[in-house]
Amino acid sequence: MMLVSDAGLSFDLRKSPWKQGGIMSKDIFISHAVKDKKLADALVDLLQTGFGVNSDQIFCSSLESLGIPIGVNFVDYIKDEIQSPKVVLALITPNYLASQFCLCELGAAWAMYHQLFPLLVQPLTFEDVKGVLTGVQITEINSAMSLSELRDQFNKALGLKGDHSARWEAKRNAFLLKLPKILKKLPEVDQVSAMAHAKVVSELVDVKQYMVDQEVELDNLKALVAKLEKAKDKKEVADIKRVHSGEADALEQFEIEVGIQLEGLPRCVSYVACKEIGLGQSVVINSFKDPDLADDLQAAAGQQLIHVDDRGACSLNDSHPKIKKLMKLYRALDKFMEGASVSLSEEFEMEHETTFSLGNSEYWAIRLDSRLQKVSF
Repeated sequence: MMLVSDAGLSFDLRKSPWKQGGIMSKDIFISHAVKDKKLADALVDLLQTGFGVNSDQIFCSSLESLGIPIGVNFVDYIKDEIQSPKVVLALITPNYLASQFCLCELGAAWAMYHQLFPLLVQPLTFEDVKGVLTGVQITEINSAMSLSELRDQFNKALGLKGDHSARWEAKRNAFLLKLPKILKKLPEVDQVSAMAHAKVVSELVDVKQYMVDQEVELDNLKALVAKLEKAKDKKEVADIKRVHSGEADALEQFEIEVGIQLEGLPRCVSYVACKEIGLGQSVVINSFKDPDLADDLQAAAGQQLIHVDDRGACSLNDSHPKIKKLMKLYRALDKFMEGASVSLSEEFEMEHETTFSLGNSEYWAIRLDSRLQKVSF
C-alpha cells in the first residue's frame, strides 16, 4: 500500500517496521499540515507553558529547532521520528485532511499502535472526520474542558506531575482567547475532489486491514510454535505443519476447480479424461458392449470435445476451449500432488482406503467427479 504526499514523496506502509535512521524518536510527535504552522506554534507554546513539557521532548516539523535539521532528508527524518513517540498529537484541520502526507502520518500512528490524540479544529465537525477516525476519541481544540482532559492524559502518558492548576488554566484560557484569530489567518485549504478523498480513505482502510491480517498471522505462528514444542515425534511434527500450512485446504481448492470443469462436460468426456490423462489408457467405442456410452461418445465427438479415429478410439480435443481449461487445471493439481507431504496422502488413504493418485480411477470418482462412480472402468 503506497500513500503519496502532495510533495511527490511517498510512504510504503506495507514495509513494516519503518526504516530507522539511527535517531531516537522524541516523546511528542506533532502531526500537522505545513499551512497550519501558526496553529502548531501556538499549541507548542501551550504544551511548554501550560503542560510543562520541555522543548526537547517535542518534534514539530515546521517549527525552528523543533523540526528537521538542515541537510537531512525530510522523509527519512519523519520516518525515524514516527517510530516510537510516547504520544502523537494530530491537528485535524481542513488543510490536514487535504494533505495525503498528513493522512499518511495518521495511518502510521494508527498502524504502529501509538497513543494518538486527534485535536479537531473548527470549522470541521465530527461528521467530517468519521470516515478517517472511526473508533478514535477526538478532542475539540476550542473546548476548555476537552483541553483539560487532554492535559490529564498527557500527564499520565508522559509521566508529568501536572501541578500548578491555576497557571494551567491561565495559559489554557489565553490560548483559547487567541485561537479564533489564529484560525482566521490560516491559509484556506486547496480543494480536493471527492474521488481523491475517497481514495485516500480507502487506502487507510486497506492499511488497517493489513495490520489486522498481520496480527492474525502472528497469532497463528505463535500457536504453531507452541504445538511444535509439545510434539513427540517427527510424524506428529509433520501433521502439525500440514494443518497450519493449509495444505489440505489448498488441495481441496485444486480438486474443486478440476471437478467443476469436469462436471461441466458430458459424463462420457469426463470418463475419457480420466482414462486418457489419469490412467494413461484409451477408450474405444463398443456399440455392442455399451451402446449408451457409444452414443454419448459419438455425440461428444459431434460437439468436437473428443476425437474418434477409424478404430473407434477416443481422445480429448486439446483445441476445444473447455478441454484447454480442463488440462490447465489438471496440470496444476498434478503438480501440487507431486509436491504434497506424505502425511497428506496418508490421511487420504486412511480415510478412503485407496491410493492418493491421479492414476487411480477411484480417486477421480471420490474427489473430482462423482458421476464416474456409475461408470465401469
